[in-house]
Amino acid sequence: MQEKEFTEKDWKLFRKKIANWQENYMDKLNKEYIELLSEDINPSEKFWDLNKRIKEDKEKVGVCAQMS
Repeated sequence: MQEKEFTEKDWKLFRKKIANWQENYMDKLNKEYIELLSEDINPSEKFWDLNKRIKEDKEKVGVCAQMS
């Protein structure tokens, strides 16, 4: 199977779109965090559950993408 070569035009389009994609993904995450914080559980559980989720989510490509 042959690898696809990306053109400069492809990279320009990607760079133009990536910021919006990330913002939309983070908006989705924020809504999930609101749901988590709205649960009927102890405040300390909410805090630690949210802390764990944010730590996990920070490592995802939708939040932090390195390009070179």
